[in-house]
Amino acid sequence: MRKLGDSIKKVIVIGSTGTIGEAVSTLLLNSGFTVIGIGRKVPSLDEKKENYIHHILDLQNTELLEATLSNIVRNNEEIFCLVHCAGVGEFSNIENLPLSKIKAMLDVNLLSVIVSAKAVLPHLKKIDNGKLILIGSEAGLKGGQKGSVYSATKFGLRGFAQSIREETAKNNIFVTVINPGMVRGKFFDDKNFRPGKSEDNAIEPHDIAKLVNYLLDEEKGMVFDEINVSQMKKVIEFTNS
Repeated sequence: MRKLGDSIKKVIVIGSTGTIGEAVSTLLLNSGFTVIGIGRKVPSLDEKKENYIHHILDLQNTELLEATLSNIVRNNEEIFCLVHCAGVGEFSNIENLPLSKIKAMLDVNLLSVIVSAKAVLPHLKKIDNGKLILIGSEAGLKGGQKGSVYSATKFGLRGFAQSIREETAKNNIFVTVINPGMVRGKFFDDKNFRPGKSEDNAIEPHDIAKLVNYLLDEEKGMVFDEINVSQMKKVIEFTNS
């Protein structure tokens, strides 16, 4: 087991039932961490893993998210890190986006990040140590066609992380954003496009998980502000759906 002092290290993973979140949770569990996952579905992780605890929750219910996280932190003093992996995306010209889809992107991609940090940071400040690892997107680096709201949420996430990093450095809290390109997985199931089939056309979820695992081993005194990860060759396939 990975330990912090004499305690088992515990990590909260938001979006633990999504493509990236599940890969992160699996690798951290295999690395000896205890993972407390929050996701809107029943996890497909091995139920025999004793060091995994799951909470089913829709991240658009931000009041319940705050209450749940506050309760988790109150009952798990060994928590030293929160990894936020959740994200939703709808891609269309702005005039064609239903307000419900716009609100969902704002709630999940940005507001749930802010609420999660608000709930967990008091604990990390109390222990004078900790890490926030936020999964952003290449869409937060450069806006593109049909991605206006999605990009806005990811640009917002980066600005929030920059400010929180400045606020919490004196408390030895490490804040970093990972901005991946196209990650192969369930994100594209309901889209009319997806990365090409070649392995160099997309990033594998396990590779993002390895980055998170590496960041958890980083010592105090240094922080990766942002890590930008791209597929080797950008190939997009369009479908008829």
